[in-house]
Amino acid sequence: MTNRLSFTVRRFVRRAIAIQLSLIVAICALHATAQADATEAVTFTAVGTPHEIKGAPGIYEWSYQATVGKSPFDKIGLHRTVKGPDAPADPDAVVLYLPGTNMNGEVALEDPRYSFQLYLANKGVDVWAMDYRTHFIPPATAEKDLSELAGWTNDVFESDIDAAAKFVRAQTGRDKVFVAGFSRGVEFSYLYAALHPDRVAGIIALDGFIPREPMRKVAAPADHYADDIGGAHLTYDKRKVLMQMVIDNPEQAAPIPKYKTARENLEHVVYGAGGFFGTNGGLANPQGGFSDAVVLAKLLIAYDRYWPSVQDGENPFTPALLASLKTSKIPVIAFASTNFGGQWPSMVEAAAKSTGAPDPSYKKFDGWGHLDVLAGNKSEAEVFAPTFEWIKQHQK
Repeated sequence: MTNRLSFTVRRFVRRAIAIQLSLIVAICALHATAQADATEAVTFTAVGTPHEIKGAPGIYEWSYQATVGKSPFDKIGLHRTVKGPDAPADPDAVVLYLPGTNMNGEVALEDPRYSFQLYLANKGVDVWAMDYRTHFIPPATAEKDLSELAGWTNDVFESDIDAAAKFVRAQTGRDKVFVAGFSRGVEFSYLYAALHPDRVAGIIALDGFIPREPMRKVAAPADHYADDIGGAHLTYDKRKVLMQMVIDNPEQAAPIPKYKTARENLEHVVYGAGGFFGTNGGLANPQGGFSDAVVLAKLLIAYDRYWPSVQDGENPFTPALLASLKTSKIPVIAFASTNFGGQWPSMVEAAAKSTGAPDPSYKKFDGWGHLDVLAGNKSEAEVFAPTFEWIKQHQK
């Protein structure tokens, strides 16, 4: 009797465990399906009508937006730049460009010599650039009203990128697209590729890498939701004034008396940015002749004010994601500046080798600052042109 009872109890326990496991599997499946449905439910709509870029005759820009949440900030955008007034029915190559921290996908520089988007579009590439949620935060918003940014993690931004990429692939009819990034956008490019290797034709890494550790080792205060692009000395408003002065008349008197002109003022600001940007010339090196102050002003004035501080304490690359990248064999072309410091170029190079591709392309630029890669005096010849040739070699 006791043995029969024990057997019955054991059988009951096993059945209970089996039911629990089935429920767990079902719940996980429902969660995965809900995530997939949430991404698929993102709908992009056209904003305005296509317009010709004034500084690049023959290149047209389309804009799209999608709602990805309930707050006014929960939106993402896409900007498509192509050659000609009509969207190509069957483009040779499609690039999804992911900007860096505080940047967005709008065409900030209308000269193809300094614009990655316009240069490639002029060569016949179908280029799409993304607006993150940060682009939809009005700059006058106080940080205390940005508490929802505490949830804007790398994973959330990756899901936004996935939604954008699905729309791009649907619009262009391509199973795979080239994913390009600048700075933090490079990190997002590798993250997207690790999660969706079958959707990526190649990675274009403009001075960025896979982080080895969180950017900020010490967690931010609980009430610190956003990093402000303005600083203690050059506040957001003062920063904007300086950029506009350089754009309007770079030779006018500088707002800071110790500098002769607005141009000289901005050159010293970007050259001596320091902090995260490492040595002198880390952000940009106009004094070394690698960039122009007016071009930099037009680029910098277009930056968005806030960035979610939660991302500074994250590193989304788990061992499983790194393993996924390693087996993907996705082609990579990467470019690195040196003025950030000794470790920066080596991290860019290491990331370029992370996909396991047999021959990743990598080039280091001595004396260059970060922005000199994206919008410098030599970007066209040393970055944009090689990238286009590389795309031609790897497009299918």
